[in-house]
Amino acid sequence: MHLKTFLTFVGLLSPALAQRIVPGAYIVEIKGTNTNGFLNKARTNGVKVRHRMTLNQETSIFNGVSFDLEDDTPENRAKINSWGEVVELSPVRLYDAAAPIAQHVTRDVTKLMNKRAGGPLDNYPPHVQGGVNRLHAEGLDGKGIKIAVIDTGIDYTHPSLGGKFGPGNKVAFGLDLVGDRYNGQNTPVPKDDPIDCAGHGTHVAGIIAAVDKDFIGVAPEVTLGAYKVFGCPSVSVGNDVLISAFLQAQADGADLITASIGGPSGWTEDPWAKVVTRIVDAGTPCSIAAGNEGAEGLFYASGAADAIGAIGVGSVNNLNSPVVLTAAKFSSGDIKGKEFGYTPGTGSFGTKSYELVVPVVDGQITDACAGLPADVGDLKGKMVVIRRGTCTFESKAAAAAAKGALNVMLVNNVPGAVDVTVTAPGVSVGMVTPETGAEWVKLVGEKAAISVAFDEKAAGIIDAVPNPLSGGTMSVFSSWGPTNEMYQRPHISAPGGNILSTYPLIFGGYAVLSGTSMATPYVAGVIGLYLQKAKAEGRKVTPAELRVGLTTTGRPLVFNDGAKNSTFLAPVAQQGAGIVDAYKFIHSKTSVDTELLEFNDTQHFRESMSFKITNNGDKQATYKLTEISGATAYTTAEGSTLAKRFPPDMVESYANVKIEPDVLNIKPGQSKRVVVRLTRPDGLDASRIPVYGGWINIASNGVDRLRIPYMGVATAMNKATVINTEQGYPLLRNFKSVTAPANSTIGSRPILEWSLALGSAVVRIDVVSVSNEEANDVPVFTDNTIGSLPGFPNYWNPRTPLGPDDINRVAFTGRIVKKEGEPSVKVPAGTYKLVFRALKMTGRKHTGRDYERWVSEPFVWA
Repeated sequence: MHLKTFLTFVGLLSPALAQRIVPGAYIVEIKGTNTNGFLNKARTNGVKVRHRMTLNQETSIFNGVSFDLEDDTPENRAKINSWGEVVELSPVRLYDAAAPIAQHVTRDVTKLMNKRAGGPLDNYPPHVQGGVNRLHAEGLDGKGIKIAVIDTGIDYTHPSLGGKFGPGNKVAFGLDLVGDRYNGQNTPVPKDDPIDCAGHGTHVAGIIAAVDKDFIGVAPEVTLGAYKVFGCPSVSVGNDVLISAFLQAQADGADLITASIGGPSGWTEDPWAKVVTRIVDAGTPCSIAAGNEGAEGLFYASGAADAIGAIGVGSVNNLNSPVVLTAAKFSSGDIKGKEFGYTPGTGSFGTKSYELVVPVVDGQITDACAGLPADVGDLKGKMVVIRRGTCTFESKAAAAAAKGALNVMLVNNVPGAVDVTVTAPGVSVGMVTPETGAEWVKLVGEKAAISVAFDEKAAGIIDAVPNPLSGGTMSVFSSWGPTNEMYQRPHISAPGGNILSTYPLIFGGYAVLSGTSMATPYVAGVIGLYLQKAKAEGRKVTPAELRVGLTTTGRPLVFNDGAKNSTFLAPVAQQGAGIVDAYKFIHSKTSVDTELLEFNDTQHFRESMSFKITNNGDKQATYKLTEISGATAYTTAEGSTLAKRFPPDMVESYANVKIEPDVLNIKPGQSKRVVVRLTRPDGLDASRIPVYGGWINIASNGVDRLRIPYMGVATAMNKATVINTEQGYPLLRNFKSVTAPANSTIGSRPILEWSLALGSAVVRIDVVSVSNEEANDVPVFTDNTIGSLPGFPNYWNPRTPLGPDDINRVAFTGRIVKKEGEPSVKVPAGTYKLVFRALKMTGRKHTGRDYERWVSEPFVWA
């Protein structure tokens, strides 16, 4: 079974997680009273609170309030938690918009983009990839469906997004929940106008619903709701704001809520995740980005895509890689003013012409890693061309400067061009594509002189370069599952890498962005088309029908490590069902009653699972069932307890799957049940936490086809190492950040640093008196302690990121809590030690042997 959740006082998260919470800010769920009743009670009881947001929006989903606790002490938190109307008190956590890459594109170049990307609008590669073009050809456009976009707002003044805001317009409803100055930490200041000042939300909205003669969204006639939850510029957003936005969107009658927002979690217990689940249970589907932390490897699911009932969406790379370039011209002999594009980097070439020097050695442009050739002479006032190669950009710039060249044009050695930054004094640098470099090499071979002309006000151009390296495969940044409770995420994936869409007019009107942020609105648009068709048929649709239908009609993709394709399918833990197939999703005549078969770990292993097949067609169908295997991925590096960064090690060791029956004849409108029996893959190293999976393939009359993903973990997760001792943690340091020697006197706050190799539902830090053993009157499993550090136990901890600076820290201030939820008390001078515990995966909160334990060296508190 999945890890059972427990509802309890969350308390203050440790300063270790301070970067992801708002200090002193809390969400409280209440019952039997309203916001004013709770706030008044706090004030009359001497607890100074400052109202942040009311969290109910007149719905029955959630009744609560967020507030700033002016005197954020364990005593005040304990007092609040003791009141009978308090269901749960939890800190305000921070989440981010999930888009790692941005390139601005002006409206003028959109025509060129579409011509080079494939011609007519519905040959636009992402539409072809996901089958949307076929639905557009049938006349489906999302008309009559309301989609709420929770994001940075929408630039509704954009002509492709309607030009106006309010009833009767494309962007017809919504509001700004935070104000332009909101940064995630301060108090939101709501207003009515959800205009976008950051860009992310406008890009998301265009993917769903843009209407332009040169660019079109997935569901161009849906009605959008804009719920602005980020300030200007967008930084982070508290989960209290997200809860408020989701509740408001549901209250406003949205048919679907979509959010391209997230952050590492992997637990379903965050208040935002709980509210998402309740909204889904009440009948409103929610699509949420799976996250852009693919580099972190497995077991790094994002909230609230991990919410039960939500549709988690991963990212697939566009078949083309749009490259945003600035226009310039070159001349040589009979060639006069031929246009080319480059990416400007450090500095500026100004509005000026230069003699172009192209040093060619052995038939190719030199990479200058050993300096420029001696025969190039003095390059003062000229522009030198250097090939991108094995040494750094800094080395190339220095080589140019040594010859007097302060203007450098690099030639890429792979398709496209990138922005280049150098620190060489006075050097300006740009980059051109390999094709442009090849033209210049040819001219050099013809002994032709070349000049280049630049204009500071030149228009942008864009080149949609075919992406043979990773086009049509999973984006390397797309986050991997499973969750810490071994639910599979993502469910489905969609085009999200290098996607053209609308952008605020003040930033140029169009942009190319990458992220699960871009894949999620694509899926939202597909759902809009589905809901339109169902509405026309007079058919009511449940969130489960959408989630199951999207997942089981997906198409699995081969694995790509960012440079090349493999011979095997990507793990289910990365791609879920694979890429969305919008046409099959809407037109399939077969349905099943589950989207995933989760076989869990070896301790909770399900030897068999079943599902039901229903024939929704008007003729009897024969179904043949087979199994398709995906690669098995190891979570940890070889010989390590720590997760391996992308790409994980993978093996072609597959589960043995038996399907009973494997052939069925089902009459129209009837259903039959199928049992899947599974034997785990052989020959795996269980210590490395192998995650296996595949798909149950269901083919009907050789035409209709569904695939149910299955996933399991070939180890007992309660035996997997949770505490990162491999890198020397936990570690006690003194106030000078020096490792504290045993029995050292610490006159200021000692710091405990800790890191988790896997997520842990409970982290405890308890204090033991060494100098006065009789004071240890609080038993904690096998230890007698004087109590815990304030704010501990700490619940629902994600795995610590793998970066060198991503360490959790908490200070010992000379205060402890005797019992969870009680006020803190001072400790007398003496010698103490800290006992650190982290609950193992699938462990039970109240069972001591289910924790890993570490004890610090004694230290003197004076």
